[in-house]
Amino acid sequence: MDETIAGQGPEAVLARAQEDELLDLFLGSVDLATFLARVAVVAAEDLSKDTTVPGTVTCSVTVGRHGRRATAGSSDPIADAMDELQYASGEGPCSEAVSTGHTVYVPDLSTTTRYPRYRAAVAGSPLRSVFATPIPLPTSANAEAALNCYSAEPEGFPDELRARAEELASLASRSVHLAVRFARETDRVSDLESALESRTAINLAAGVIMAQSNCTADEAIQVLKNASMNRNQKLRDVAALVLSRYGSEDPKTTFI
Repeated sequence: MDETIAGQGPEAVLARAQEDELLDLFLGSVDLATFLARVAVVAAEDLSKDTTVPGTVTCSVTVGRHGRRATAGSSDPIADAMDELQYASGEGPCSEAVSTGHTVYVPDLSTTTRYPRYRAAVAGSPLRSVFATPIPLPTSANAEAALNCYSAEPEGFPDELRARAEELASLASRSVHLAVRFARETDRVSDLESALESRTAINLAAGVIMAQSNCTADEAIQVLKNASMNRNQKLRDVAALVLSRYGSEDPKTTFI
């Protein structure tokens, strides 16, 4: 068999090129949702190329973060709707693939005895078969992910197509891991900014109370805390109410 550079065969080179393509998609995406929607589209287009299986394949990507799972990206609204019905019913092939780390294949949703609540929820849907395969992520990612594939045909995923979907999920692993890490850091920065804004509002409100009541900083903060408990409101909301009397409900933190 002919070999290419560095001793890699054509299949290995193609896989590396496809993995690089997914990384380029990540670098060109503004957020996790945009990237995963693009991954779903790429997967759907790739799996729909198989001329031995009639019809087209639609895909979505499920991601579990912060204790909940949601469709983070889909190739079309139908796949998104199928996923949402699955989450609402509390069972289904995609959820099982994410929780167990194993692939799940349902050849025909209209006849399967598995997932009775999900089967009832999707009754009448044009999609008949489902294949879900985990996207491998390291434990350090603190996240789970799966590629969900739907077909309008019963038995829509023969062995070769299921193998290809698993390969795509594996190729997407590194880029999805990077995207999840990036999203986690973005969330952390957002939380920090929110905390700083809250602290700014509280400190300014305490300053107002100190000026009006001629009290110490600790006493002013205690006044705000008492008002927070009595009103059953967050401390920041009480501070914003104090500041609103002076035309500044949402002060911004400024670094000089």
